[in-house]
Amino acid sequence: MRAAHSPQHNWAPVIVMIAVAIVLTIGQHRARGSAGVSFAERAAWRVVWPVQSSLVTFGTVLRNLNTAALHGGRLARENEELRRRVAELEADKMAMYTYYLDNMAMRKKLGWDATGVPMGTPARVINWSSGPQGRRITIEASSPLEPGNIVRTEAGLVGRVYSAEGNRGTVVMLITADHAVAARILRENGDHGIVYAAPPEQGNGQMLVLSKLPQSADVRVGDRVVSSGQGGVYPDGLPIGVVERVERSEVNVASIVAYVKPFADFDHLDYVRVIRRGG
Repeated sequence: MRAAHSPQHNWAPVIVMIAVAIVLTIGQHRARGSAGVSFAERAAWRVVWPVQSSLVTFGTVLRNLNTAALHGGRLARENEELRRRVAELEADKMAMYTYYLDNMAMRKKLGWDATGVPMGTPARVINWSSGPQGRRITIEASSPLEPGNIVRTEAGLVGRVYSAEGNRGTVVMLITADHAVAARILRENGDHGIVYAAPPEQGNGQMLVLSKLPQSADVRVGDRVVSSGQGGVYPDGLPIGVVERVERSEVNVASIVAYVKPFADFDHLDYVRVIRRGG
């Protein structure tokens, strides 16, 4: 009989695997100790990541297809409703922007800045009229008007309300023939006089006259003229205009007349401010 041979084992693969395991373990411990990533982990990530990314993409596509199949109709209706609401909001936004521009235009015309608290109540010019007594404007404010209310722009004095009904009032302007304002030269110890409308041939109905000045009056071209407050009709200090020409009578040396260009543009009044008497 042949003697039985004991089987021979090949330990080489086992030894190689153990060595590789030891090397990988040492590398991982070193990487963790330095808060890094081991070579084995980087290699595994590079191998696994493309497969994982493909699976995630495939799963997302399947989920979207399932959502579209089950809820497609409802989502389409909701999307259409959202589009409609967005369109409405855009329209509202444009309307609000238009109101904003109108508001800024009104503030600019009235001389109000965006944050300051203005003096007086804003009013809109809604009508012009002419008659034997001269030109008139009708204004509409946000609160009731009263006869005697002062009307002005930021540039200068316009006139005063002489009749009112509710929020509407008729304004007699400085360029009206039968209207006069007690005024003074805006200078220290400036002379006082009366401002009224110049004849139509002087300045095409847009010029004022300062007269009733004292004989020794010192009036110069470029002087600014303001209300004096005398007579109690207008308060002191409202800007009226600037002196453009001074004439002295050759017959009566005591007669001094100054022609005043008003600050307010009476041909282009659209917004004004109303100042209550005593306020």
